[in-house]
Order: sequence, then structure tokens, then C-alpha cells
Amino acid sequence: MAGQQQERLTPKQQALRDLDDARASLVYHASHAAEEWSPKAIFTRSVEKHRAVWLGAAAVAGVVLLKSLWPSGGSGGRQDGHFAGAKNRGMFALLLSPLLALARKSAFNYGAQLFESYLRQKVSPNDPHAEAV
Repeated sequence: MAGQQQERLTPKQQALRDLDDARASLVYHASHAAEEWSPKAIFTRSVEKHRAVWLGAAAVAGVVLLKSLWPSGGSGGRQDGHFAGAKNRGMFALLLSPLLALARKSAFNYGAQLFESYLRQKVSPNDPHAEAV
């Protein structure tokens, strides 16, 4: 039955049908290749294959980062040793200031919520003796 239907198609119609089939196949393979070769997929496969290497590299990068952020006082000189503590305190302040700002904001929001719930409990709409705030 399928053979009879193909015989009825002209060569031009058969070529167009084959072209449509090829386009559909190309779309499928192109989307599959895009998924397989995306940076996220490549990175995920690399981490899964070489987990120990990635852990070691992360540890080395962390040590290098810490050494660059907090240089040791060393035995440089009397003045360098005197100001080394100030440099470290300044570095800590620089690193902790965004964290402290975030903590301050969240503490303020939490306090405002507590105060608002306290006011709602104190002044209930069903209480005739309560004054409106």
C-alpha cells in the first residue's frame, strides 16, 4: 500500500518529501547537539568525570585567594609589623560590611514584623475599648 502511494508521487513531490524528512532530522540532531555541547553540559560532564581534580583545583584556588586577601605580617620591618594588624582589620571590615548591611536589614525587617504583629494583637477590631492606631 505504501509502495503504491510512492509510485503515484512525481519525482518532484518525492524530492520535496525527502527534503522535509531531512529537515526534520536535521532539526532533531541540531537541538540534540546544542544540548550536548552547551557549556553547562560540558562543565557538568567534566566535573563528573574528574571530580578529584576539580576538588583539588578548588582547594588550591581557595588557598591562593586566602593568601592574596590576607598577606602574612612576616618579618618585614618594624613599621610593616606595626601596621599589619590595621591592614587585616581593614580587610575584614571590607569583606564583612556587605554581610553586616544584609544582617542589619533582615533584623530590621524581622523587628518590624514583630512590632506589627504586636500591634495587631493589642488593637483588635473586635475590642470596643481599644483605640485606633
